[in-house]
Amino acid sequence: MLETALKIFSIVLQVLGLLAAAVGLSNTFKDASGQGDRFFSRVMAVELGVVRQLVSGAKRLSRRLFGRPRPRVITGHIGTALEVSLVATAQGTVQFGPLPDPAQEPDAFKTAVEDRLNRAFKLAQDVQHELKQEATARQQQDQEITKDLQARLSTLDEEAKRKTVRGLHEQVLGLFCVAVGLAVQSFLDLAY
Repeated sequence: MLETALKIFSIVLQVLGLLAAAVGLSNTFKDASGQGDRFFSRVMAVELGVVRQLVSGAKRLSRRLFGRPRPRVITGHIGTALEVSLVATAQGTVQFGPLPDPAQEPDAFKTAVEDRLNRAFKLAQDVQHELKQEATARQQQDQEITKDLQARLSTLDEEAKRKTVRGLHEQVLGLFCVAVGLAVQSFLDLAY
C-alpha cells in the first residue's frame, strides 16, 4: 500500500513538475516574444525544416540507388534597385534701393552706404542671436529626449528582466518537482 501511494505521489510530482516547467517556458516566451508570435509555430517550423531535409535526402538517395534521373531545377533572381534622391537649393537676392550718385551727392551717398552697412550688421547680429537661441533650444530638447529615452529603456529592461525571472522561477520549480518525483520512483525501484 505504501509502495502504491509513493508511486502515485512520484507520478503526480513528475506531472506537476512538467506542467510547471511548460507554463514557465510559455510565460517566458510570451514575455520575451513579439506580439502575434506563436510558440508552437516556431518550434514546428524547425521540426518541419528537419523533416523536409530528411525527405529530400531520402529522395536523393533513392534516385542515386535506383538510377532515376535527377530533376532539373532552374533558378533565377530578378531584382531591381531603385534609388531616387532630390537635392534642391533655393536662392534669393535681397537688394537695397538705388544709391545716390557719389559724384553729385557725396554726403548722401556716404550716409546711404553707412545706413545700409548698419542695417546689414544689425541683421547679421540678429541672425546670430536667433541661431544661438535655436541651438540652445535644440540642445535642451536633445537632452530631454535623451533622458526620456534612457528612462524608457531602463524601465523596459527592468520589466523584461522581471518577466524572464518569473518564467525561470516556474521552470526551476517544475524541474525540482520532476527531480523529486524521479528520486522517489528510484527509491521505490531500489527498495522494492
